[in-house]
Amino acid sequence: MIGEDSFLPGLTCSYSQSGNRKKMKSLKLDAFAGIRYSSDSSTRRIWLPVHKTRSLQGNPFLSLSPLSVGSANYSPTAFPYRMVYRSKPSFEIVCFNQLSSMSSDDDDLHPQKDYDSIASDNPCSMPTSCHQVAAARFLQNAAWVGVATIVSKILGLLREVILAAVFGVGPVATAFKHASVLPIFSVSLIGGVNGPLHIAMSTTLSKLSKESGKRLVQTTYFVMLMVCFESLLPKSTHFLLLPHFTSRLSVFVQIGCILGALIFISAELIVYATAPGLWVAAECQITREIAIRQLKLMIPCIVFAGPIGLGYGCLSAEGDNFIPCMSPALSSISIILSCIMYVCMKRSNAYCLDDVVFGGVVVACGASVGAFLQWLIQVIMYEKMGYDFVAISFSNVLKDEVLHEFFMLMLPAILSSSLAQIASFTDLYFASFIPGAAAGLSYAHLLAMAPLGILSSIVILPLLPTFSRLAKCLSWSYLMDDLKRAVLICMIIVLPIASIMIALAEPVTSVLFQRFKSDSSASAMVAPLLLCYSIGLPFCIIRELLVAVFYALGDGEQPFLISVSAIILNGFLDWLFVSRFHLGAQGLALSTSFVTTLSTLVLLQCLLKKLPGLNDSKELVSPLLLLLPCCIVAGSLSSVAHKVLWNFLSSISILRFCRVSAILCISLSALVGMFGFFIPLVILNCVGSKLVKDLSRTLLNR
Repeated sequence: MIGEDSFLPGLTCSYSQSGNRKKMKSLKLDAFAGIRYSSDSSTRRIWLPVHKTRSLQGNPFLSLSPLSVGSANYSPTAFPYRMVYRSKPSFEIVCFNQLSSMSSDDDDLHPQKDYDSIASDNPCSMPTSCHQVAAARFLQNAAWVGVATIVSKILGLLREVILAAVFGVGPVATAFKHASVLPIFSVSLIGGVNGPLHIAMSTTLSKLSKESGKRLVQTTYFVMLMVCFESLLPKSTHFLLLPHFTSRLSVFVQIGCILGALIFISAELIVYATAPGLWVAAECQITREIAIRQLKLMIPCIVFAGPIGLGYGCLSAEGDNFIPCMSPALSSISIILSCIMYVCMKRSNAYCLDDVVFGGVVVACGASVGAFLQWLIQVIMYEKMGYDFVAISFSNVLKDEVLHEFFMLMLPAILSSSLAQIASFTDLYFASFIPGAAAGLSYAHLLAMAPLGILSSIVILPLLPTFSRLAKCLSWSYLMDDLKRAVLICMIIVLPIASIMIALAEPVTSVLFQRFKSDSSASAMVAPLLLCYSIGLPFCIIRELLVAVFYALGDGEQPFLISVSAIILNGFLDWLFVSRFHLGAQGLALSTSFVTTLSTLVLLQCLLKKLPGLNDSKELVSPLLLLLPCCIVAGSLSSVAHKVLWNFLSSISILRFCRVSAILCISLSALVGMFGFFIPLVILNCVGSKLVKDLSRTLLNR
């Protein structure tokens, strides 16, 4: 592989084996999804010139001159990615963007000297036909990432199902949810997919050249480590970040010693601050002890959060969203294996396993192993991407304007996301006074938010670099087109799922969670929580899209202020619904949905005032209003179909084995609901019907 970005299949360029431009030869480059391949490794320098425009696959935006390098104007508008150059011992590659040119007198020009001027990216001059190609590629990227995300989410759901089957909503599961507060806070705040560090790094790298991006990653790693070692290193020391795995591992072991000691000492205080209800009732004593031990064992989840988030951002900026989407599956697999190991050891009576504390210890160890595996993948990918780390001076860090821009975007995002996590802390705070509520809320929240997580990776991840580039060159019309398309396609997928979940909440939770340790009472607790969370599901994905646009515009202040208001309102509603209205765990879920809806509407109103081309909200809202009748039809048909099918299938004795009748009944009812949503959509020929056809065609082609 000798290059990357912005090339289509079937290109032919000219090259010279010795740098002599008078002896140019033609070379066929095979390309797909931005990757170029060549079997000629003896080429010293490859020039990619453009002579005149010709049509390629119906899009007149690219041509190559096979015999002349008098001028070189290349427009990378098919895929709005930056142009880069790669250097290896056997060859050099020089790529030009639309504003770059080179005359035949530039024989001594080396691309590394003025990299930023030669390899600068400029998607501002994107013609309409090329924008359509970019939209098609967005659907292809979304389909590919969607496969990885669906697999990851299925494993996450399987993890919760196995946890519920092995531990139910008892002390181990409840303690694990309370002990996971700080690790989940660290992972979601710093290391999670679509977290602040991920979004800020991806957004910033999308605006930079390859070399500038490498410098930013190196400097960011330096700053992250310096924060931990500031008290240990002399002021004049120039810190050296070694590229070798063993060196990096030793560094993070030292960081873990510092952070781990603090968390280990204050573990009981942390659990008390987040779950004071565990100290109230006498029956919660065992839950409290398990939670404290689990928190101490999950310290690696906190240590590796920063490097994981940084790696996700680098991969997204490179256009690789598959690994960030699949990485969380490692944690799910690790926890699943820990549960299986616990069951096997319990059957063999290898230890005194009647003590539930051992089960909590095994699950916590599984979570830590999963975090370590995610970081290990980041180390491997850094090596493959060429992010080799070099000596960095602290004085240069203070003068780095790109780093300043990155932290100016990241810090408000961290504060905003931390407030969102504080909202979940508030829910768990009140849930600690309700037996089993923490585990029930966790199961229902994961089941309701599974579609959101899938769409977040399918839609938001590919759009982050695009939003950033379009905002950089003030292409408001294209940015708004992408935003409207993303919102509409999310609603087309989320709304029928939410409608069906509301209609089939009770049978779904019964099939998934009612087995072994999880009895009918546990299922009865989770079902209404799932319904309450499903109400706010459509607004969650819209909020993430709007926040991504704000970050692309370089504005993290308004989402932060809105998050501050939302967390205050969420805390008040939690207290009101639980303490005054006595709604229990359902009140906590309703509070979350209500606050999510309100904050989304406020974000949209702020964006209407900020972004040119979005002053008419009807253009964005009216297609969504047309989908509401389809939602009512889908939910009603699902509910009626389930009752009819249940009465019919339950009478067939052969289907009573292993809940086959229940699973078949839910599947057929959901299918009827889907038809009830999409058939009116196609018949009425709504705006979203074309997107449904395009997405279906793309998925089939992939």
